[in-house]
Amino acid sequence: MEDTMKRGRPKGRSRDNRSFGPLGDLIRKHRLEKRLGLSDVAKACRCSVQFISNIEHGRAPLPWEKIPQLASYLKVPVDKLQAANLSIRSDFKCFVTTAKTAVTGTASAMAASAKDAQLRHVIQRYQEASPASKKRFVKAAMRLLTH
Repeated sequence: MEDTMKRGRPKGRSRDNRSFGPLGDLIRKHRLEKRLGLSDVAKACRCSVQFISNIEHGRAPLPWEKIPQLASYLKVPVDKLQAANLSIRSDFKCFVTTAKTAVTGTASAMAASAKDAQLRHVIQRYQEASPASKKRFVKAAMRLLTH
């Protein structure tokens, strides 16, 4: 048997065309265009292959400190990754908050809904903003997520 035989699909190939949200789709699109495997991206970001897979499949948000590394490696504008990451983080924040506190009562549900609406508004304004003012929107979204 030959030692050079490799298992699995060739790098950068996937038959899975499902959408897993803006962040996963953005990362996967650029990774596949460059014919990179998950392991290549994981090494560049200094994290596990499973973690990159979870991000691509919408099961985990991208840590903010990994954005510059990933943007540089995939040649994606940082602001595009930040915008996509904001949208998935707002989904996760809503899910985690709801799961942890098991929103009980009308007041809690209304407060969670109001915060989600505020964050969606910030994300919408971010996507319409000029490149110079996008940092301000990231800070506003982070304040909403952490409070």
